[in-house]
Amino acid sequence: MGGSRKNEEHPSLDISSLIDVSFLLLIYFLITSTLDPKESDLELSMLPDPGKDSAPFVIEHPTIGLNTEGVVFYETEVLDSDVDQRELVLLQDRLRMYWQASKLIDPRESPRVNFQVSDGARGQRLIDVMNCLAEVGISDVTFLDGEQTAERQ
Repeated sequence: MGGSRKNEEHPSLDISSLIDVSFLLLIYFLITSTLDPKESDLELSMLPDPGKDSAPFVIEHPTIGLNTEGVVFYETEVLDSDVDQRELVLLQDRLRMYWQASKLIDPRESPRVNFQVSDGARGQRLIDVMNCLAEVGISDVTFLDGEQTAERQ
């Protein structure tokens, strides 16, 4: 009886497995962590040359027009005039070129287009143009008054 009471007064705890787990966690966090680069390590090739008088290049947002006959314009150029053709291939090509150019100039800014729709335009044709914009990846669209589009007829 005296021997069991002695063990109760001085209990011991084996922590060797806890030390192993702590080292494993330390190794895991060291391997998975990433270090932020110092400012001196960052590449500064996008900064303009201070000796040159250069204004930053600004890209104009193109205007897409849709008139009452369903003709689609890119700026002043007639692109897709066949109303029965639902896929606007020419408009999609122009928008892809614009999207790529705007991403080269400023990758952080999302491309934006202006969209002028005549009051008498068919709803399906409007949806076709919006689908074309979505396929290219342009989601920032500003709708303009359609009166100027009617002049392009």
